[in-house]
Amino acid sequence: MTILNKKPRVECGNCSLSAFCLPQGLTKSELEQVELAIERTIKFSKKEYLFRCNDPQRAIYAVKSGAVKVSVSTVEGGEQILGFYLPGDLLGFDAMARGEHICDAQALDDTLVCEMKVDNLDKLCAEFATLRQQMMRQMGQEIERDHKLLLSLGQMRTEERLATFLVSISERNKLRGFAVCEFNLPMPRIYLASYLGMAVETLSRMFSRLQADGIIKVKQRLIIIEDIDALYGLAHRNCQKEAEAGAETINFTP
Repeated sequence: MTILNKKPRVECGNCSLSAFCLPQGLTKSELEQVELAIERTIKFSKKEYLFRCNDPQRAIYAVKSGAVKVSVSTVEGGEQILGFYLPGDLLGFDAMARGEHICDAQALDDTLVCEMKVDNLDKLCAEFATLRQQMMRQMGQEIERDHKLLLSLGQMRTEERLATFLVSISERNKLRGFAVCEFNLPMPRIYLASYLGMAVETLSRMFSRLQADGIIKVKQRLIIIEDIDALYGLAHRNCQKEAEAGAETINFTP
């Protein structure tokens, strides 16, 4: 871990990701107070941990560059990936319930984050309604992320899971002004396979299938979407519709 700077040199107003980390509508004075509350900017080297399971909650982190994977360890000593955090994402909310982290957060590559101490965040949220609403929105997004993962693992076929994940990256890039149809995946396949609930060999077959169908091109971690409509069609197959279709064939009449 390398501390690059301490307050008050952090300047959120000059950061290209401020629109995603901070709420809209902050006055200049409010923004200055937020900047002062950010303790430091930290560089985590590849494979270095931001926090570990059972660590006390100290801060909320905003990813500026790089990527972070969040995971839990299984009883057998394995690892289940819970999610990936990319530039513009906030993480650390998992400890809000009991004051301790319930997962591990590890840098996938050299990663730059801004750190805001929880005490500072509490004070600012009490003072600024817009910031409090932003934090609630972020926690809501965490819940939505978990629900989508459960839906993916419980209802979708393997190729649909992969297509849904690629669509989520594409949509995220569009929101941030990055390339929509060409991007590098920051995680190795073993981590992505764990997140999507499949074996690495199965994930490789799914990449090959989408490539054979002319939907994507794969060059190591570079993904080029060649038929985005087809990818959306595969990703957005509605599990509810399939369930309803199945229910129509069930006869409950004795």
